[in-house]
Amino acid sequence: MTTSPRRRTPGGASCNPIAPRRFSFATRSAPAMSYFCLVNTPGVAVRDIVAIQAKDDGAAERELARVAGLWPGFETIALYQDERSVAVLSNPSLGFATEALDVGDLAA
Repeated sequence: MTTSPRRRTPGGASCNPIAPRRFSFATRSAPAMSYFCLVNTPGVAVRDIVAIQAKDDGAAERELARVAGLWPGFETIALYQDERSVAVLSNPSLGFATEALDVGDLAA
């Protein structure tokens, strides 16, 4: 039977290098949440997916602007947190509106 090698620490105690480490979450900052973007590009039948780690929706939307810079010819980029839609960014250079329509402005 093979045993794991033991090392000596500066204090002289032995330690097992394979032993699991214990972390304290009390000192860590709030964990980042997982977001993802679906990038729609003109004439392409499939969408690109980009994963984003952010603390909240505001940070994810700021990262969405950075992602938009990676795809200068995108049509739309949809931002999701799990299955929840967070934001949709449209490309104004392709003729998309920069502001959403107000439902009250629609004529009957």
